[in-house]
Amino acid sequence: MNSDSSPSPSLGFVLFAVTLVQAVSTFSSLTLAATAPAIAADIGVPVEFIGLQIALVYTGASLISAMSGFLLRRWGPGRVSQISLVLCGLGAAMMAIPSVAMIAFGSLFMGFGYGMTNPSGAELLMRITPKRRRNIVYSIKQTGIPLGGMLAGAIAPAMTETISWQAAPLIGALSCFILAGALQPWRKGWDSRRDPNARLDSTAFVAMTMIWRIPTLRWMGVAGFNYAFIQLAISTFAVTILVVEAQFSLIAAGAVLAAVQAAGITGRLVWGWVADRWGIGDQLLLMMGVLNVMGGIGMMWIGPDWSIWAIYVFFVAFAASAYGWTGIFMTSTVNRAPPAYSGTAVGGIGVPVYAGVIFGTAALSLLADAMGSVSNAFAIVAMLAAIGTLALAHARRISNCVSTDV
Repeated sequence: MNSDSSPSPSLGFVLFAVTLVQAVSTFSSLTLAATAPAIAADIGVPVEFIGLQIALVYTGASLISAMSGFLLRRWGPGRVSQISLVLCGLGAAMMAIPSVAMIAFGSLFMGFGYGMTNPSGAELLMRITPKRRRNIVYSIKQTGIPLGGMLAGAIAPAMTETISWQAAPLIGALSCFILAGALQPWRKGWDSRRDPNARLDSTAFVAMTMIWRIPTLRWMGVAGFNYAFIQLAISTFAVTILVVEAQFSLIAAGAVLAAVQAAGITGRLVWGWVADRWGIGDQLLLMMGVLNVMGGIGMMWIGPDWSIWAIYVFFVAFAASAYGWTGIFMTSTVNRAPPAYSGTAVGGIGVPVYAGVIFGTAALSLLADAMGSVSNAFAIVAMLAAIGTLALAHARRISNCVSTDV
């Protein structure tokens, strides 16, 4: 179907389904980050090293994203979505075992599932979404990430206080399995274009070669690396900073994290609507980059002398920019990719984006000790925000001068 024609009546349902997949998988992946102090005390590791657990999740996501072209051809976006949920569920169940080794292994499994959600969702939406509405549609789809994070911030600390920290990842696992089964009636129709004879050969990695060969996408990959670093730095370390340095209780810090995710949802919807309304998606991405620089600098000054209202206003404002970029960024990627390779391009761009999370959270965890605190390490966040903004500006300058041949 031509994506510029009137949207299919199924657009609303497909959008709801892929957003729900994103939300459930994100909730499952962030349950440990939302209760990091309690888990660290139980299994005997420094609280800062929760960033290494997140890095393992995104290591798996990055590895699987490189193969997104093959996975979508062989099984189709519907089956890939189901597989992603099953893997996320298995990973969450393993993460509930109080063992460093099992948490690490489960985090990697979680990543394998999580890395399939964006390419499959993008492929389904590209088929039925008019170009003039892509920013808002993809932004709505991406609200699943902060929605899942908001649920993690609201549910995981409460479960930890009333039951145990294992309860939240087990809830996530059950939710993933239920949703995977619920998608089955629509799988055949969604996967009608798949090639069951596709084989795992050199073409399986076309997603990565496409990003490398198209200069605009290559520079967007650099920007995505840095922007993703910033977003996950907030998700991963907000609770830790508030508990350790601002002297919040775990429940109070979880409430701030929930507010951060809510701001991310609102930001994505507002930015996506504005981008479609005035056709300024690239300009908005640059503006968000500047705001991220300011947010990274502000995070360094958080302490117990900050009022609760100042904490909420700061985190909500920072989250609106740090979370608001993904839907517009995905639209920009799809618009600059060859028409038949939308899901593949999103998977390919996901490799540097996930790499930003892998190296970002791990680096912040290790630098926290050297720099005296996690909040001081946000100087690195501010620096990378500036680099990402410059890379995106360069991608925009060359976007009209390059070929999009695969």
